[in-house]
Amino acid sequence: MAKDYYEILGVPRGVSDEELKKAYRKLAKRWHPDKNLDNKDQAEAKFKEISEAYAVLSDKDKRAQYDRFGHDRFRQTFSREDIFSGGSIQDILREMGMGGDMFSFIFGGPGGGGTRFETYTSGGGRGGGFGFDQFGGGSSRGQDYETSITITLHEAISGCERKITLQTPEGVLSVAIKIPAGVETGAKLRARGKGGKATRGGQPGDVYIVVNVAEDPVFKREGADLYVDAPVRYSTLVLGGTVAAPTLSGERHLKITAGADPEKLIRIKGQGASKMKGGHGDLYVKLKVYAPAHPTEEQKKLAEKLAETGL
Repeated sequence: MAKDYYEILGVPRGVSDEELKKAYRKLAKRWHPDKNLDNKDQAEAKFKEISEAYAVLSDKDKRAQYDRFGHDRFRQTFSREDIFSGGSIQDILREMGMGGDMFSFIFGGPGGGGTRFETYTSGGGRGGGFGFDQFGGGSSRGQDYETSITITLHEAISGCERKITLQTPEGVLSVAIKIPAGVETGAKLRARGKGGKATRGGQPGDVYIVVNVAEDPVFKREGADLYVDAPVRYSTLVLGGTVAAPTLSGERHLKITAGADPEKLIRIKGQGASKMKGGHGDLYVKLKVYAPAHPTEEQKKLAEKLAETGL
């Protein structure tokens, strides 16, 4: 038989919210994976276990259902995603300085988002809601819905607002969403309470939006770093000079020393994409030598002379 949540946290069933929080904080600090490097696997499993227990018992409605139906029946009905749908676990992790990283670790995708959204890269929406009607007259949660959206690289880096419209069995739903700066392809945003209507006083469902960032014709993105080609004349490589490199805020002129290596990337710190947790990545510029498509006779003669000198 599975160990129940009260036993996991070492608290009695009538525990107060304050004592419950204190017990979780103590255990979370004890079993933080970074503090248990010698037995990290055990610590990770334990940290997830106590976090799941706290996520349920700190939520008034979930705790009432848990006390009523017991551990096994509760776990058969609630998915891991449902359990962590409340904000209490995220709030306390942030208070302890564990924030998005640890919520990511517990849930399986990056935590965060704004006041209306949470962001994931895994887990996700379900085709149906969950409830306790089958247990005899309890409240039933509304239906969850999932859709996708494609945005440009510039929108992903700067953040943007969109209005999503989707057809559901309940009719047309319109959801205004704020996409956070730094979002990447595969991120899943959750608009809590914007899904299907609940019955018998239950909570409304959620709407999940999977983000796809379209390829950009100029920049290539790898995480928070951007890569771009900058055209350069062969003569500039030999003699030195300046090249114009595209950046997100416009062209930037870079000084090139004589004999520059075209294979070497030039790093421009802090000019990459936004990061979800703040800050920016870097921009890497690759010099791309180009030749005139229709060289003049004079250019051809000069090129021949250069070839004779070994260049």
